[in-house]
Amino acid sequence: MKTKLYILAIFAAVAFVSCDLNQLPQGDNITKDQFEEMDDVLGMWARGTYPLLYTYGGDHDVFGQRSVDLATDLLCGDVAMKSQRYGWFVSDEQGLTYQRAGYYWSLYYNVIRHCNIGLNYVDEFGHPELDFDPENMTEEQYLAGNYYAQFLTMRAWAYAALQRFFCKRDVDLDTELSIPIYLEDATLGDTILGAPRATAADVYLRVEDDLLTAIDYFEAYKAVPRASKLQANVDVARMILAYSYLNKGEYERALAVAKELIQTTSATLLPNSEVLTTGFNDVQHNNWIWGQDVTIETTTSLASFFGQCDIYSYSYASAGDVKGIDANLLKEITTLGWDIRENWWGNYYRENTRDNSMYQYAPDGKFYSAASTELQGDRDWLSDHVFMRLETAYLIAAEAAWRIGGEDKDVEALDYLDQITSKRIKEGSENAYADYKQSLSNDSKKLGEAIRYNWRVELWGEGYGLQTFRRWGETVTIGENHLRMNKTLVPSTIRVFTFVIPSSETNYNPYIRPTTEMSVDNN
Repeated sequence: MKTKLYILAIFAAVAFVSCDLNQLPQGDNITKDQFEEMDDVLGMWARGTYPLLYTYGGDHDVFGQRSVDLATDLLCGDVAMKSQRYGWFVSDEQGLTYQRAGYYWSLYYNVIRHCNIGLNYVDEFGHPELDFDPENMTEEQYLAGNYYAQFLTMRAWAYAALQRFFCKRDVDLDTELSIPIYLEDATLGDTILGAPRATAADVYLRVEDDLLTAIDYFEAYKAVPRASKLQANVDVARMILAYSYLNKGEYERALAVAKELIQTTSATLLPNSEVLTTGFNDVQHNNWIWGQDVTIETTTSLASFFGQCDIYSYSYASAGDVKGIDANLLKEITTLGWDIRENWWGNYYRENTRDNSMYQYAPDGKFYSAASTELQGDRDWLSDHVFMRLETAYLIAAEAAWRIGGEDKDVEALDYLDQITSKRIKEGSENAYADYKQSLSNDSKKLGEAIRYNWRVELWGEGYGLQTFRRWGETVTIGENHLRMNKTLVPSTIRVFTFVIPSSETNYNPYIRPTTEMSVDNN
């Protein structure tokens, strides 16, 4: 089986690596000999895997991970749309999950397939060891150890995402069926092999095992430098693991891993002086752990996050289809009085006298082009995409400590939260913030509310909203700046929070039967 998969993988790799070969293969296929002559086959395969995170999918609301982030934040109501002039993301705003489930399934299983093939490549080089003598190891073998960790991390990331989207919450993990687990390519020629749904517990275990192993290998092979922040590294692996533990409810482990990340990373928190000046558009910011450096070669132009959200780019938002903050959430921010993040939205609306009410909730202080300060001024769409930043680790640590409970853990939770919020104070509002912080130190319930608030505000538009909503399980009343008719979102009753396995899978996987439901009523 392994040999067959190996041959299939070689064939599949041609599209991604042929341009990097010293000599292009002759004919339609690449031979095993040609494959073995490649200088950096693992790097080539990885460079063919990471673009799955940002590849244009044929529609202007399908452009990889950042389209997933935007769509799911719309589902939970933290991102709002009032207009449907062009129609992109309308189904997400209205809670119609079945229209996008197939894309999510395809995106993440495609990543998994690529990672499985990459891991097979590693084995062909000779499986890397954790206990090794660097002086007696070839460069290829040393690289293989690092790429082994990268493929494991990316596979775990994809499985963790699928688990969040396609598995119910508050269930018996040992009995609740989740998604299929594939550790090898699921196709053989034109035959789809398929696999049955694993339990939720097994999926969590798969994610955990992959990431713990990846972390060990990243540490052992850490002399291999990261080519760019698009590549997974040990920080990315630890963040995914901590977040998975948090979502699973293993709070002690979530706290421990988040602590380790905070203590070992070279990344630093975004300082107060840069809160309103970064535009979240440059992967070089030191708080970014994982992100895409968008170039002329990699941009998806108008079909991109900034093409959808940034009014200073030529975008759908600038033309009227604003993806802005929920009005009630913005009111909650401004009511606090001290939070500088209220200026992440609506600056153009406040600074211009002409009728521009449609921009009132636009994220023009958080996500905006570095190339222009004029409406629709940037027509290059070269703003970078953030996938992960350090602030998330502090929020994981804060929530995990708070959920563990007890006076000491509340103190610890507040400290982690304060590391972020103390860098989000408006000038002249220091006393107001001090009073706010003191109120949290005396009220565990209020502290929990503050942690949830910061998940929603600090990471707005970054794809954490839906899972935050699912994890906290609290009813949300959304503002009037939504297309959605139902203004009350109740996790236990609203049929948007767990996706149905798409027909593209049930029609061809003999182990999974189709469902008659378009959406499901679960939490």
